Amino acid sequence: MMPSGCVRIGNAHAFWGDRIDAAAEMLRREPDLDFLTLDFLAEVSMSILALQRDRDPQAGFARDFIDVVASLAAYWKRGGRCRVIANAGGLNPRGCAEACRQVLADAGVGGLTIAVVSGDDVLELLRADAEQTPDAAWLKNLDTARPLGGVAERLVTANAYLGAAAIAESLDRGADLVITGRVADPSLTVGACLHHFGWAADDWNRLAGATVAGHLIECGTQVTGGISTDWLILPDVSSIGFPIVEVADDGSCVATKPRGTGGCVSEQTVKEQLVYEIGDPGRYLSPDVTVSFLPLSVTDFGNDRVAVSGATGSPPPASYKVSATYRDGYRAAGTLTVIGHDAVSKARRAADALFDSLARRGITFQHRLVECLGTGQWTGLSPALAPGVEIETVLRIAVADRSRRAAELFARDLTSLITAGPPGTTGYAEGRPRMHPVFRYWPCLIDRKRVTPLMELLSLSGQRGDATSGRQFAPPTTAESNDHLDHSAEPEVSLTSEAGEMLDNLATLRDVAFARSGDKGINANVGVLARRPRDFDWLCQELTVARVAEHFGIAASRVQRFELPNLAGLNFILQGILENPLRTDAQGKALAQVLLELPLESGPPGYGTAETFGAER
Repeated sequence: MMPSGCVRIGNAHAFWGDRIDAAAEMLRREPDLDFLTLDFLAEVSMSILALQRDRDPQAGFARDFIDVVASLAAYWKRGGRCRVIANAGGLNPRGCAEACRQVLADAGVGGLTIAVVSGDDVLELLRADAEQTPDAAWLKNLDTARPLGGVAERLVTANAYLGAAAIAESLDRGADLVITGRVADPSLTVGACLHHFGWAADDWNRLAGATVAGHLIECGTQVTGGISTDWLILPDVSSIGFPIVEVADDGSCVATKPRGTGGCVSEQTVKEQLVYEIGDPGRYLSPDVTVSFLPLSVTDFGNDRVAVSGATGSPPPASYKVSATYRDGYRAAGTLTVIGHDAVSKARRAADALFDSLARRGITFQHRLVECLGTGQWTGLSPALAPGVEIETVLRIAVADRSRRAAELFARDLTSLITAGPPGTTGYAEGRPRMHPVFRYWPCLIDRKRVTPLMELLSLSGQRGDATSGRQFAPPTTAESNDHLDHSAEPEVSLTSEAGEMLDNLATLRDVAFARSGDKGINANVGVLARRPRDFDWLCQELTVARVAEHFGIAASRVQRFELPNLAGLNFILQGILENPLRTDAQGKALAQVLLELPLESGPPGYGTAETFGAER
């Protein structure tokens, strides 16, 4: 049962490229949903939008969103009242709003109000600052500490991560559809909560709870079973449902999904998403509030309902984080499949031959990468077969360089291996690799006093409201306490349901833990959680900084470890491991799976004896 007084907020889009029909499907199943959020912008999305705007001044927003809005026209014509909040505006939220207004008018939808939230574009501010004080501390790359001056002339975009204030104001003034540029992902949910409950702007604990709720649903189906460690045993993965959070007035929430959809919401899926890309769990930074995940409590009620409570908050940073991008040349990547005895050795020799041939003509590259996929060598783990007897591999070669000509010559010469390479070379039906511009990510800071969120209302009748400043959060005050959810206990169900206890033989960390990973710039975030909470102490002893560093082949000084006792989990930051953007796993999504292959020599009580660890399962 839904707690009384809650606001129900769903998500039906996790990234630019997600399912276009998911929003309409969500509202067919949940027509009384209060708010629906849609997330379109990743770190480098703005650079893609900038290219589109260069070709067409009316572009610069996620055009897929217009199709989403068109799919909701029938819902609104039937009198549906769910209000939609999306960051699909990109670099041109006003243009996005105008396109939405047109498509709704064409569908005969009237009576709706569209709000445009902007003010996040700080490109000219950064350019001016870089010219006057190129070595300024606030402009330095947050990952590398490099000064902005070296790339300032190549900047393409720079957008501050705005918070929830202008979204809440838009809803306060009657907006049915809120379109923003760059805002922090959880702020889409926080804005809805601020409007619904009328919280004070400095009610840090409630804002912290809403931020956690937003974090849970911002990646769509990742909290309903998508990319879960135990995905193989997930029910009905062909129709995994998008998530809903029921947020209470105290900021606590229940995560769930529409009935009749696939996947599941369990203690495991919720915990996996909680540790996803959070950095320091004691200081999760957002423009709305600084959140501590350490006191969080997770309770699985069964029936795809999991309660999360206990978040605590404190004032947000004095600066906004800025996501900037700059041009850095061109890249190309291609693959060939090599089949037969000594496949990996043949593939690597073929790559060497290609680069030697190019070098003889004076063609070298700033960055190049050779990967032999399917053998375990990409992950750094031992291959399943002894060296020399691999019978197939996918050879992937990638290059990047400031010179377009160098990248073009690579793309042309790669296909020469079809006839000049090793026997058993195949998989070339897609032809020559395509050329792509390279955009690098530059995270930095800007004083929030220099950034003014703006809000503008548009009606479907063509009337235009006045542009106004979004309201700002009040100065830091004493935070109030945050009460936990109070529900009667229901049967506890989890995806794994203590299944690990039935294993007689253990081989890897996967048998006793689950994990999720992602990127934070050039760093990676890897969260690991014990399948049985009582094994947390063992997990802390087993997964030391030194052992994790050794497993990934990096220096221990580049590994940070944070403990989350309440979640029975550990969060690792692997510094600089994603510095090479040419790698297949450029966003670090696979690193958790690599860590789960860590071999065990001993394990926690109840999982068998030391003699059986590492035995074949």
